Amino acid sequence: MAQINDDPTDRYDLREFRPQTDDQGLPDATTRAWMDAVALGFHEPPEADEGAARMVSHFIADQETFLGVYVQRPAPGSVDETWPAGTFTWFPKDLSWGDGSAVRTQAVSAVTVRPTDRRRGILRRMMTHALGRGVADGYAIASLTASEGTIYRRFGFGCAIRERAVHVRRDRALPFLAPTTGTVVMVTTQWLADGVGQEVFARFHARTPGSMVRNTGTWPIVFGEFGLDGQKAKDVRAAVHRPDGSDEVDGYVTWRVVEGKTGEDTRVEIVDLVYTTDAAYLSLWEFLLSIDLNDVVVYKRSRLDDPIVAALADARAYDVDHEEDHVWLRVLDVAAVLESRPYAADGSLTIAVTDALGHASGTYRLDVREARGTVTRLAPDADVAGSDVALDVADLGALLIGSVSPVTLAAAGLLRAADPAVPVLLRAMLTPPRTPHGITYF
Repeated sequence: MAQINDDPTDRYDLREFRPQTDDQGLPDATTRAWMDAVALGFHEPPEADEGAARMVSHFIADQETFLGVYVQRPAPGSVDETWPAGTFTWFPKDLSWGDGSAVRTQAVSAVTVRPTDRRRGILRRMMTHALGRGVADGYAIASLTASEGTIYRRFGFGCAIRERAVHVRRDRALPFLAPTTGTVVMVTTQWLADGVGQEVFARFHARTPGSMVRNTGTWPIVFGEFGLDGQKAKDVRAAVHRPDGSDEVDGYVTWRVVEGKTGEDTRVEIVDLVYTTDAAYLSLWEFLLSIDLNDVVVYKRSRLDDPIVAALADARAYDVDHEEDHVWLRVLDVAAVLESRPYAADGSLTIAVTDALGHASGTYRLDVREARGTVTRLAPDADVAGSDVALDVADLGALLIGSVSPVTLAAAGLLRAADPAVPVLLRAMLTPPRTPHGITYF
């Protein structure tokens, strides 16, 4: 365990370590205390031994690095004697550009600060340390999904993908306006978990801008082995889609039926919906809407331009329950990340980036030819005012995948361009091959 004592108040120690197990496969004392502190931060009960052993094996498989901020002189009897007052982890996770290529991100998770120790710089200390390590380790970009939407912009993160929780009423949905194709068959969740499901996800990931590879611990949940509470799940069902005349699986769905209380709807709740073609997506939705003895189908990870709306017999059967931020990105190396992605149009622009933490600050020239970009960092004394585009690093992160338009950010006053044609050109350059869609939480 590395101890980094850079606290001028001498109140806290920052410690960096890797999760470890004891000789029984359980988390060692330091790891277990960190896990218990995370559970406290998210209002969850501590894990029993079986669940804790499973979780720590997942952390190790995902190559996680933990941070804990510890009170140096804890009060007698307080949890400070073993638990950190702040927790943080990061690990490598690939972000897909949708053309088969990807960029490795420094994925951030499990960020908590205990209520008794807030507003004392703990989060800033953990974040600046972690991002500094990300730069040193060669990450071009950091990523996260947030439990709150107002925390991370001050550290240079911008919301790159939004998502919707939706429901569709069965009694008004079918038949679709155009016939679906292929065949949907029910399968056991175990058959799906034995390799078919992960292979389908890998194809979805490769073709979907904004998709991120999944944590090891995600698979048992989406395949119905465990619920979100870590307990054995018994109510999850599965189905797959195959194209006409083919044995290949090009999409799958797992779901559960939740009985409504008196006066409430009975719901088909989608656990996981993964598709490699639009035909698979539509057919799986048609199947779900055909399940009897329920009222609505609920999906919490719908993309913003969901084609189901256009397919429904009555578009008013589709309702948005909630929309919020999903994937946040933080650029650490402007040249590396802009050169890693494909482009839809040629063009040349100078981009001035401001970054309060200093990692991405500078003026850069982006030249795109034949779908690939070359980035040149201009001299430090380059004329920022004369650049084509000026923006904060958080807004550069928001633009990267192409689901947020430079034209929109210009209208919001977050992207500055003297020539109104420049945001239009940048929008054309960044247009993704398909709609960005993230279905991975971490």
